[in-house]
Amino acid sequence: MPGGGCPYLRGATAAQTNGQEGQSLRALGPAPVVELTGGVLARAVVDPAPAERLSAGPHVSRDAARHWPGYREGTRSVDGVIAQWISTHNVLNSYGDEHRELRAPIAAALTRRRVESMTPVIESIVQDVLDGLEGTGAEQNIDLVQSFALPIPHEVITRLLGVPAEYLPAFSAAVAGLFDTSAGAAELARSMGAVLALLDQLVASAREYPGDNLVGDLVRAADASECPLSDAELLDQLMLIIFAGTETTAQAIGTLLVHLLSYPDQLALVTSGQVPMEDALTESLRLRPPVASVPLRFAVRQFQDARSGEEFGEGEPILVHIAGADLNRERYEDPERFDVRRGGSRSLAFGYGPHVCPGAALAAREIVIAVTRFLERHPGARLALAPELLEQTPSFISNGYTSIAVELG
Repeated sequence: MPGGGCPYLRGATAAQTNGQEGQSLRALGPAPVVELTGGVLARAVVDPAPAERLSAGPHVSRDAARHWPGYREGTRSVDGVIAQWISTHNVLNSYGDEHRELRAPIAAALTRRRVESMTPVIESIVQDVLDGLEGTGAEQNIDLVQSFALPIPHEVITRLLGVPAEYLPAFSAAVAGLFDTSAGAAELARSMGAVLALLDQLVASAREYPGDNLVGDLVRAADASECPLSDAELLDQLMLIIFAGTETTAQAIGTLLVHLLSYPDQLALVTSGQVPMEDALTESLRLRPPVASVPLRFAVRQFQDARSGEEFGEGEPILVHIAGADLNRERYEDPERFDVRRGGSRSLAFGYGPHVCPGAALAAREIVIAVTRFLERHPGARLALAPELLEQTPSFISNGYTSIAVELG
């Protein structure tokens, strides 16, 4: 626990959101040193301008093996959630030519044309999930996360990737464990083992029966590459895609509904057609992005961010704190206010620079359709608890709610 003489990054708690924790850190400067779980010291970048420059520039890398002294040699002890997130070899933890090669088959499978073709499928999935809510009773509370927000991206991933539906419940439970930054090393290792075991079955099936889906595309691309991916690297790629396609999308669906149901005046602007749902989503992602931060980046060399004056030592760990950066008072007027009329404010929710999420368009389409159709079907829905009483995900990575009690009305 804390002991390094600097702030300990706890993540969301009952008393504080990730965004509020980021704002507290901002009082210490644009990139203060924080202590992460496992005793790792890192620079938490909580100012949006340097966060964008570092994300897009050549000075930082996510490749711990190359750029974190002692990590590859095993002389640096890293365990728990940090170890699980930096040990994978996929499009997230790579850069340069390797990053472009790993990203190419994912981007090719998630083009805007592919998203457009998926739209009728998403509409059908959302309607089926809404039909499943019928009969629960107007006075009965439902958990919006388990009953609505999660089933939609689960089914989309099933159809897009070719992941058998029976894999998803167990996979979802294991994935949730990897986002819990309060969990111990043994718990995280069990979650990772469960995830990899399920993915191993998936890859074996795809090799035997390659389908016209993203898993089949990735297997073929991995095998055809000049430097074919090992099975372990292929599993890492798939794990990242399913993480991003389920956990973060579900959090964004739930959070947008919480925001709209908490502010009737903003809800009225959207449901009346005065403001597009897409603008409401952009504002919700800024105010509470589904990912608060992603461990870790590393300084490739010693450098100074000229505009902020912040200096970074070679190999120094860096954590871009998205949830804090997107509440910056210099960029946004009254940043903690949910205002759908901000007009598409920039945010870091889908990443920035080379690592911007290739599935952003698909995720946005899912979220907009899901929330729009829910409000059309249940115009009298209301939160059963005040927003501040909703249980938050205990994490400085995932940023949302573990459950959202709603009365359908």
